[in-house]
Amino acid sequence: MLTDDVAIVVEADDDVGARIDVVLGRRVAGLSRRVARAVALAGGVTRNGARARPSDRAARGDRLELRRHSTLPPASLDVLTVTERFVYVAKPAGTHTHRLRPDEPGALADAVARAFPECADASAVPREGGAIHRLDRETTGVVAFARTPGAWLEGRRAIRHPGALKLYVALCHAPDDPRWPPQLPGVQPHEPAALPLPPQLPVPTQPQTVIVSLPLGRGGSRREVAVRPGGHPAQSLVTPLAGGPTHWLVALHLRQGHRHQARVHLAALGLPIDGDGRYGGGEGALALHAVVLDLGAACSGEPRVVCPLPAVLAERLDALALHTRGA
Repeated sequence: MLTDDVAIVVEADDDVGARIDVVLGRRVAGLSRRVARAVALAGGVTRNGARARPSDRAARGDRLELRRHSTLPPASLDVLTVTERFVYVAKPAGTHTHRLRPDEPGALADAVARAFPECADASAVPREGGAIHRLDRETTGVVAFARTPGAWLEGRRAIRHPGALKLYVALCHAPDDPRWPPQLPGVQPHEPAALPLPPQLPVPTQPQTVIVSLPLGRGGSRREVAVRPGGHPAQSLVTPLAGGPTHWLVALHLRQGHRHQARVHLAALGLPIDGDGRYGGGEGALALHAVVLDLGAACSGEPRVVCPLPAVLAERLDALALHTRGA
């Protein structure tokens, strides 16, 4: 564990006269007001060198310092593309998109803010560090960070736009019944989806896409999601790319972006993602990768960004030697 001190100077009009925990929650990426208050009560916040209480009121020019213990963010940042609006980066496995508490391990947002400081002030909630969406901690792939507050608002709208392309690939356990498409409620054949996949991945000659329309709600615990009648509407387009007796490789286009949507929808198809112990995929590295992000339908001029497979997943696919479906 390394000591990571954060300092800010009170300058914004809306911070003058505000509680110190409120100011820190607004201005420090990865910090909420609740956590700022807890750190201040523990003696971890100073104002102009003297210990500060969370309820103290900030004055213009005050220097607020917060002492926190955390591991460093990822040592290197894999930048995929930079535009006027966004920084697109590749998220590694085991890294949060942004911190929820200051004592958590370094997050991707911290690394982005070090390389692109403007991102730290782009989002409405500073702890998000400009991220317009999130990936699960173990999911790899492309994440977009806004560079200005205006771009953050555009990006939040764009990521929910029906024309946005959020394409994932997943290595799944083969279903008990290998016939496709599956005959299940909420699953219907669909016109084959466009698959702008990188050269590392097989593209079937006769793709058979299904649309999964299964609403999602709270599962058996706070950390789980389940298919629930009356839940939030969620649609995923699923296309098998290659398969074998033990595993299938599939592509998913998420029309929404609900928490754990890809994982729960695939599990409902009898295709739990390899390494997804929470939803029936067993132990190991989660084999889910956000391979393409294209916001151009809502943000004119934004490019289609492709994120190559991480080495661990690429090696796993090579070892399985899956056969292209439909070839």
